[in-house]
Amino acid sequence: MFVVINELFVADADIPVFERNFGASMHGTLAGVPGLLGARLLGPRDDGRGYLSILEFADEDAYAQFLTSDAFAAAHRWPDHAPIRSNRLNTYTTVTEVGGK
Repeated sequence: MFVVINELFVADADIPVFERNFGASMHGTLAGVPGLLGARLLGPRDDGRGYLSILEFADEDAYAQFLTSDAFAAAHRWPDHAPIRSNRLNTYTTVTEVGGK
């Protein structure tokens, strides 16, 4: 599994708009992306931390294909885009996994 985690920093005043718009963008653009196993947006509980947008892909190739897809382009031109002050993008490969179902 190849995991992409984007930490998104949002001004306090923009949180309601960000949560609404980013969530709508995820639901509107990510369904049916080949190789995408899951996507979630986590809200920070501690001061100084950003939201985490987590995308899980079958492998790095699926992520590379996503970057050139119509879905990626649509997610980044979503009307009334979510107000993001800054971000930090990190990618990971799975080393160990324990199922929880």
